[in-house]
Amino acid sequence: MDKLSVIIPVYFNEQSLPETYSETKKIFDTSSDKFDYEIVLVDDGSKDSSYEVMKNLASKDSKIKLVKLSKNHGSYIAILAGLKHASGNAFTFIAADLQDPPELIPQMFDKWIEGNRKDIVLSIRSSREDPITSRIYSWFFYKLFRAFVFPEYPEKGYDCFFINSEQRDMIVEMDEKNSHLMAQIVWLGYNQRYIHYHRQKRKHGKSRWTFFKKFKLAFDTFFGFSGRPLRIASLLGMGVSLLGLLLALFIIVRKISFDAPLFGIPSLVAVMLGIGGLILLTIGIVGEYLWRNFDESRKRPTFIVEETINC
Repeated sequence: MDKLSVIIPVYFNEQSLPETYSETKKIFDTSSDKFDYEIVLVDDGSKDSSYEVMKNLASKDSKIKLVKLSKNHGSYIAILAGLKHASGNAFTFIAADLQDPPELIPQMFDKWIEGNRKDIVLSIRSSREDPITSRIYSWFFYKLFRAFVFPEYPEKGYDCFFINSEQRDMIVEMDEKNSHLMAQIVWLGYNQRYIHYHRQKRKHGKSRWTFFKKFKLAFDTFFGFSGRPLRIASLLGMGVSLLGLLLALFIIVRKISFDAPLFGIPSLVAVMLGIGGLILLTIGIVGEYLWRNFDESRKRPTFIVEETINC
């Protein structure tokens, strides 16, 4: 029988954890004839009582593993830590706030079996009850991402995956910093199967997925999986240089032919600010790539595990 490892990243989820565990356990009880399971709860540096709730659950259920990280790294790093400590031959994850319903787990398992345990199963939002700002950001991000990096990436993105042990090992061995776990899974290149679902409204607490974290993820995704930003910067530089040359020729011809006065100081200031901004933008793009190379070269661990239970 297949053994399924379900990773649940936890960050300020003390209110929702008991319900998440209860709902997930119901799904497992009704699917006991299909697969064995384990639940890997990963505390991503929570500052509330989440870890105490996790320990209480683990004391009652031996199928629960706990991994406590030394500080907050983000949900994708927490999932990676869970994958490293999981022992199944199939792997998935769900959010601790129940926005991704546990009912997805047996549906993804069935799809995985249909693909002979080799295909990657992705759960895609068909609709969602997130704030309008989050929906606009996601739409804009995935449009750019598909256009400039991964045309094969799901159009609306995806929130849950289902992979086998070989694919898990590949992801774990990458051990990349400043990366995007979901993009890494698509990058593997395996055939993809899809499940569509409705992403539910958060029941407890507030989201810690801030705009700054979204912005950082967008940077990590673009700079970690594509060299196109550098090419775009080069093309912008060539375009501005050509525009400057044409403008210089226009001024010379205009002066010779019509004895027209030269442009004034405001025009020069505008041109200087435009070119200066472009130079800073280009330096910033190059700096993003250099920083990522430097960060990888230091060989610091992606995360530090402070404590484990039942692992």
